[in-house]
Formats: sequence, C-alpha cells, structure tokens
Amino acid sequence: MASLKSVKNRKDIVLTIKKITKAMELVATSKIKKAKRNCDKVSQYCLRIEEAFNNLNLNIKKWSDIISINPSQPKAFIVITSDLGMCGAYNSNILKLAKTKVSEQDYLFIIGSKGIKIFRKHFNKDKIILSFENVGDEPNYDIVDAIVDKVFPMLLNSTISSIQILSTKFINSITYQTECKSLFPFEPKSDTKLDTQQFFNKNIEFEPNPQTVIKKALPLYFGAMIYFAIAFSKISEMASRKMAMENSSNNATEIINELEKQYNKIRQSKITQEITEIVAGAQNE
Repeated sequence: MASLKSVKNRKDIVLTIKKITKAMELVATSKIKKAKRNCDKVSQYCLRIEEAFNNLNLNIKKWSDIISINPSQPKAFIVITSDLGMCGAYNSNILKLAKTKVSEQDYLFIIGSKGIKIFRKHFNKDKIILSFENVGDEPNYDIVDAIVDKVFPMLLNSTISSIQILSTKFINSITYQTECKSLFPFEPKSDTKLDTQQFFNKNIEFEPNPQTVIKKALPLYFGAMIYFAIAFSKISEMASRKMAMENSSNNATEIINELEKQYNKIRQSKITQEITEIVAGAQNE
C-alpha cells in the first residue's frame, strides 16, 4: 500500500498541473476572442474578393486560355498548423487529411512550427518549398506575400497543376473541422455569388486583355484567401487548446478526488492500527 507521504506528494503534483492547465484554459479563452476580432477585420475584405472572383469566373469561358494547366503535374499544398502544442488533435487532424490528399510528388508550403516537424517525418523534405516557424497569434502578411511570390510563378510556368489549402474551419467553441480548399482551379460557390449586375456588366470587357487582367488579379485573390484561412485556423487552434486544457483540468480534478479518498483511507487505516496497538498494549499490562 502507498504511504501517506507518496499519496500527498502525488496530489500536490496534480494540483500544480491543474493550476497550469486552468491558467492555459483562461489564456486560450482570451485568445479566442482576440482571434475572432482579428478574423473579423479581414473576413469582409476577403469575402468581397471571393465574391468578385465568383462573378469574374462567370465571364471566363476557358481558364486554359489564360493559364495553361497540365493535370499530370504535381499539386501545391499550403498547410496551416500551430506553433505550440497542447491543442488536442488540432495538428494530427491536419496530418490525417494531408495523408489522403498529398502525394510524394506534391509541393508543400507549411505554416507553423508543429507542422514543420510533423510533415518532415511523414513527407518528402525536399518537396517543402517554404516553411514558417514561430508565426504567432497574429500572422504577418509578409508570410502570405512570400508564399504567393513563390507559388504563383510555379502555376504560370505549369510546374504545378493546382493550389490547395489544408486548414481548419472554425464552427463553434467546441467544434471545428479540417478542410481542403482549392484556390486554383477556381471553384465558385453559389452561396457567395453576388448579383452580377451589382458589380459588373453582363459582358465584361477586359483591357488590355483577359490574360493580363486575370494574371494581375490572381495574386490578390490568392493572398486574401490564404490570409483568411490562417486567421480562421487560429480561432480553431485556440478553441482546440481551450477544450484540451479544460478536459485536462477536469481529469486533474477527478484524480485529486481519488487521491483524497486514497489518502483518507490510508490515514484511517493507520489510525485504526495505532488504536489497536494501544489497546493491545494496555491489555498486556
């Protein structure tokens, strides 16, 4: 049977851990609010950009006339992960999705320290074109510019056949899901499409020509969508960390309760034993 001292020491350790997890839970809760405010700042702008491209897409008969794509070429994946751990299955879910989407020939652009470590173990390191560590809670747009400056020429030169984003979509404080969004080929959404008459004439005239206009506009679209995905993923990361720390705190409480019962049982047993010894000694006298 464990001694009183060992049980007490274990209880003190679990109490210390509980204090840490509870503090991390409160910090994550605060950061969720901050991440939501940051996401709100960029969401309207990014959604307008997406809506504009939805409408532009209605007036483009053949994207192949603008950008020549070879379907046999590798894909480019922009992977968004976290810098820190303690966020439950957040990063492992991204890895699971990547294993179903990414092949050995595909190129990777990885955002987040944890993702860099994980993907170097499971994928070809030579295919990691860019990686960004210590991104922080409010990523700098320079990261987006660096990715676009690298991936867009690869698209124009037909080095890649598509651009995909592997990220985490925030639903609510306890629910989020991984998703693979295609940046190119462009996939319009009917629910985000605006009335074309509000923004464009039915027959758009491109000056000097469609190729030039679209090629100039695409980096803007790519950048906006990547930054929005990063901002949205940050909310999911914080929510996942809050939930993980909350579960850890609850588990710690259960362990502490069990240790208290064990401590009281041992203490009671020792007291009973001492009383028995005293009684036995008195009878012998």
